Amino acid sequence: MNFRTRLAIGFSGLLMLSSLVISTVIGQRTVRLAQTAAGDSLQETAYQFSTLLDQSMWSRANEIVTLSSVPDLLSDRNRPEIQRLLDRLKRELPVFTWVGLLDRQGKVIASTDRIIEGVNISSRPVFANGIKGLFIGDVHDAVLLASKFPRQANGEPIQFVDISIPIQDRDGKPTGVLASHLSWEWARDAESTILSPIAADRRVELLVVATDRTILLGPQEFGKGATLNILPRVLKAGESRWQVLRWPDGQDYMTAYRVSAGYRTYNGLGWITITRQPIAVAYAPAHQLQRDIILFTLLSSGAVVGVAWLLADWFAKPLRQLSSWASRLEKGDRSDRDQLPWVGELGKISRIVQRLDAQAEAQSQARKQAESLAHHDALTGLQNRLGLAAYLSQYQSLEPDQSLVILAIDLDGFKPINDTYGHAMGDVLLKAVAARLHACIRANELAARTGGDEFLVILPCSVELAEAIGKQVGARILQALNSVFPLQGQQIEIGSSIGLAVWPVDHPDLQTVFQAADTALYDAKQHGKGHLVRWTATLGQQSASPQSDR
Repeated sequence: MNFRTRLAIGFSGLLMLSSLVISTVIGQRTVRLAQTAAGDSLQETAYQFSTLLDQSMWSRANEIVTLSSVPDLLSDRNRPEIQRLLDRLKRELPVFTWVGLLDRQGKVIASTDRIIEGVNISSRPVFANGIKGLFIGDVHDAVLLASKFPRQANGEPIQFVDISIPIQDRDGKPTGVLASHLSWEWARDAESTILSPIAADRRVELLVVATDRTILLGPQEFGKGATLNILPRVLKAGESRWQVLRWPDGQDYMTAYRVSAGYRTYNGLGWITITRQPIAVAYAPAHQLQRDIILFTLLSSGAVVGVAWLLADWFAKPLRQLSSWASRLEKGDRSDRDQLPWVGELGKISRIVQRLDAQAEAQSQARKQAESLAHHDALTGLQNRLGLAAYLSQYQSLEPDQSLVILAIDLDGFKPINDTYGHAMGDVLLKAVAARLHACIRANELAARTGGDEFLVILPCSVELAEAIGKQVGARILQALNSVFPLQGQQIEIGSSIGLAVWPVDHPDLQTVFQAADTALYDAKQHGKGHLVRWTATLGQQSASPQSDR
């Protein structure tokens, strides 16, 4: 066996073996990365939906609390006006399927559309619990109102969530109850909002489960009253994770869940939001890439073996040239990437390397762009919660003289803009607010959008100058946001309130300082709006007392 044959056989065997090992390792790593990416994506979806449910329940409860504070709500002379008020509430917020005013004995004396007016419902939980204090009940089937409203598409009675609160006289004694039934259908609308951006072929499904594991919202395959017992029996509020679980249908799903943690004054009902995706779908891109890697490895190895066989006698020199050229590409020197001095099979290899390098460069740019999109709010371009977390990660440990100033910002009067001019104008206004926030900060500082009209500004600075800089920048932001916004031919006026806290001056735990800034913001909004409040220990004690519970 001559040298040419031995060289070709030895080289091809070694190349095939090493290529298969590399492709196998890369394929396995790809599957693990795909698993993590799919789990994180499902966990984020579960978190978003759980937060949306909690915020919606908090909003509805606050609306009922606000309505209950109307003076002389039980007065007979105000009955026509109260009736119009209840009917208007239902028209403006259809989620309130029924709202009723009950006297001290539980008799309905006024209600939306006058449904069950005059009926005594003192035995129902909405009255029995509502007369004692603010009551937020879990999902249940309609009983008295079952015949008053159309059934669901599956023929089952409409389902409600109860919210009720006592109406008190000037001495604080209950004189009646303001009761409401929220249609559970709003949760399905929220589900569509969360899942609509997700491609249908990803087959992501969303469920909501009560504390007793009864399925409140889920796919049609789960019948009424079905329970789900695949999760741990003991879960903590706010707990969130993902894992691969086998479901009752015998299939494995990538499963993520998040336990409701409530929102502000709403403590939550312990609902568990679950998202799932079939394993085959979650891993499909990774398995396809694994097959492509192996196929490409085999094809490219075969081409190289052919070149070695044909050009074994004078292969060494061109190969060294090719290796040097590829090494420069690997180091980022692309000055001669488009220069192809080789012909024949080596020319083919060089063109393959050229295409791979171009693809790798394009993929690198795509990854950077994807990371940028993932860390920025799609509407305003400001950092989102992920971007905020990434920014804060560089400040895990501060120098002794370093600090972070936290400015919690909330727009005053934003909702009336949406109500008056529409959500499109609201979006334009939020973009304009973001632009003004950017103009108020420096390059090393950060502005993030954390909610609908809620923003955070982070200012790194020395401990000595922290409070002065925070107040200076806060004043600049107040002036910018409280000025008129000329938008689409309209002179839009809003305001803003700011809460200020400093880490680690106010507390060594960063999350606690965020809460302190939020507490100061709440105080600013409670006492006139349109100004900045610096957090103090006194504010913290007030926010912890029952009278100032948010």
